[in-house]
Amino acid sequence: MSPDSYRGNLVNVEQNQRLWIVIISIGFAALVIVGRLVAFQIVQGPEWAAQGARMQVLQVQAQPNRGIIYDRNGAVLAANSSDYQIGVSPNLVLNANEMATTLAPYLNVPRYELLDKLTSGRPYELLAGRVTPQVAEAIRALNYERQGLQIEPVPRRIYPQGQLLCHVLGYTTFDGLGSSGVEGYYQSELAGEAASALVNISPLTEQPEVIAREGDSLVLTIDRSVQYMVEQRLRRAIAEHGARDGTIIVMDPRTGAILAMASTPCFDPNVYYQVTDASVFLNPATSKQFEPGSVMKLITMAAALDAGIVTPNTTYYDSGVIQIGGAQIYNWSRGAYGQTDMTNLLVNSLNVGAATIATWLGPDQFYSYLDNFGFGRPTGIDLMAEAAGVMNHPGSALWTEAEIATNSFGQGLAVTPLQMISAVSAIANGGVRMQPYLVQERHTAQGEIFVHQPAILSRPISAETARTLSSMSVTVVARGLDAALVDGYTIAGKSGTAQIPENGIYHPIDVVASFIGWAPADDPELLVFVILNRPTSARWGSQTAAPVFSELMAELVVMLDVPPDNIRLQAEIAAARSRTED
Repeated sequence: MSPDSYRGNLVNVEQNQRLWIVIISIGFAALVIVGRLVAFQIVQGPEWAAQGARMQVLQVQAQPNRGIIYDRNGAVLAANSSDYQIGVSPNLVLNANEMATTLAPYLNVPRYELLDKLTSGRPYELLAGRVTPQVAEAIRALNYERQGLQIEPVPRRIYPQGQLLCHVLGYTTFDGLGSSGVEGYYQSELAGEAASALVNISPLTEQPEVIAREGDSLVLTIDRSVQYMVEQRLRRAIAEHGARDGTIIVMDPRTGAILAMASTPCFDPNVYYQVTDASVFLNPATSKQFEPGSVMKLITMAAALDAGIVTPNTTYYDSGVIQIGGAQIYNWSRGAYGQTDMTNLLVNSLNVGAATIATWLGPDQFYSYLDNFGFGRPTGIDLMAEAAGVMNHPGSALWTEAEIATNSFGQGLAVTPLQMISAVSAIANGGVRMQPYLVQERHTAQGEIFVHQPAILSRPISAETARTLSSMSVTVVARGLDAALVDGYTIAGKSGTAQIPENGIYHPIDVVASFIGWAPADDPELLVFVILNRPTSARWGSQTAAPVFSELMAELVVMLDVPPDNIRLQAEIAAARSRTED
């Protein structure tokens, strides 16, 4: 065999060997691929199918907007806005030193803390939980978003009127929880209801809608302008009379609607977290209790008149002191008034007289009337954290025989300002005590409107008794409380000066001064309760709270368009003539 032929055969053998190696390699690879396909599709098929299905499913959440709160004329009292959260992806930051130096004054965070986060190497770092929209805009203008800075909105509640109506509105936490006032009482209605669902994100699958139930909006009984005026008057009164604090409530006795409710000290619900004393969040009008003093004599007289124990002309002999249950009861002046009728009892605010007619009623009858007037339990107003008051009953371990005397003129029991005005409203409203309320309407996102319907709480006295006592209360103001008079209007009312119990005894100097009154006396549209705590300009409610009532009522009748007596009576006469002619 020639050398050329030998070399040719050797080349053919090598080529055949390479070909077989390629064929075997391809065959082996094919077997491996087929094996893996069998494993994926048959052995592991169900597991991969389930995992794929899971990867196509996403939990989708829809958060509702909290309802808006309006005053009776549509002014916004509480609404929704956004703060902003500042975060960063450190891996995307190009110049951490520069960014930390620039952001530190905006975020009010030390530079070294920011630098630690910007160089942490973690996927995400939170730089600030909340900044204002103004700060967020200033940071956005720095153009750091290209370096991983993230500016994201977070919801917050805003109160455009600032401190106005602070106790009535309450506040909402950053977590969306109403924590006092109307915000707390109507939390579920205002907050709405979030919605969530597992949604298949495959483009071949029909996508369901995930819709939250938006929060309901509320319309209050309060006029913002009236509330502002009342709060201004209260602050002025506290300054003028050197009081520690105070409360004013304005009510429509015909319906129970609260037209204004103001107390001090107040707070700004926009920055509720700056309040250091949590007791400031409590509404003194509904959550704080005090001994009412002589305004309670209206209730004692109402009970005696209604029970038929006395008439306005009934007399008793006032010696200036009476002993009941081992306790000596004196008049506030320590004077004796001799033979005195019921009207003069109220005009001179005689403790001995109130205690006397309470004993004529007897414990069972006296406390039955107090129960019907609502003492010792909440009124049920639509506000968070209403207190019940304190009133012991005969037969309880804490009650003593002397309490029928002290309770008759407002000592030894505790009420909230709202309880007191609610009780007196029955006298002003023909014997009918209406449910106090603050929300006039509730509007749902679906367009439904629920309007509050005034409700009767009790009928503690007859209409005749109410008329009689209102007439007597007009005399009380005309003869003894001229500081409470309002030109053009007949005023009925009563002042009170209550000692303050501290550490088991009454404070020797400090008092709670008050005046409660209604107008027009024969057909009341407005009932006003003024309370000044620990005034220093004068001791008596007739000298401090009564003048505040007069000034306030003079403005209220104008703002709420209550006509003077002469115009109102002329209109009533004209209407009566028209009915007669028809």
